[in-house]
Amino acid sequence: MTRCTVGGCTRPPYARDLCEPHYRRTRRTGSASPAHPIGEAPSPAVCSVDGCDRTAVERGWCHAHYLRWTRLGDVEADQPVSRRRQPARCTAVGCDRPSHSGGLCRAHHKRLLRGGAGDLDVPIPGSGPRGAGSIHRLGYRYVPVPADDLWLTGGARRVFEQRLVMARYLRRPLTDEENVHHRNGDRLDNRIENLELWSTSQPSGQRVEDKVHHAREVLRRYAPHFLVTECSPDQI
Repeated sequence: MTRCTVGGCTRPPYARDLCEPHYRRTRRTGSASPAHPIGEAPSPAVCSVDGCDRTAVERGWCHAHYLRWTRLGDVEADQPVSRRRQPARCTAVGCDRPSHSGGLCRAHHKRLLRGGAGDLDVPIPGSGPRGAGSIHRLGYRYVPVPADDLWLTGGARRVFEQRLVMARYLRRPLTDEENVHHRNGDRLDNRIENLELWSTSQPSGQRVEDKVHHAREVLRRYAPHFLVTECSPDQI
């Protein structure tokens, strides 16, 4: 009966004149006759890569160096072994998300694959530093509202920063008809001196009486000191 060609092995051949355990060992390690016989537990060995003290498991390398060799064809002995070989945070400007691939977060990496590097400097919603709010797709900063300021936002816990800054300045909630304009056009510059309050309200009709009534409502809201006396429309 034919036997495995490895000396001392009495198992039947499986492939290439080797028994199955020796054949699989050859495929895995490159040799059919390492230091320990088949069926015996190997004595612990240290990875053969200089400076690595991990236990050798395949081809004289630790598991990490062996996986690196299978992926890259080289153990890259001069590179430290770690679970993460890229920056901890996304390298796109202004992004603080964890890196996923190529030094980029998942969102920026998808954007890179989809449109190239030209879009990497465009903010991604939610990519700002933690606690500093996130960037909306329109370019405005979205921020969490402290508990003491919830009365200024009608209970909303996240709002556009410029509206919160203006509400704090006016010491009242903003109405749905009011919006906040950035003087210098920078939607992330939410200093109160860069903000101005705009109103989109207007009378539903064009009659003079409607316009006068609307003007009086605007004065009551924004400049009540100009209303010296109250009078009926026919007295104006």
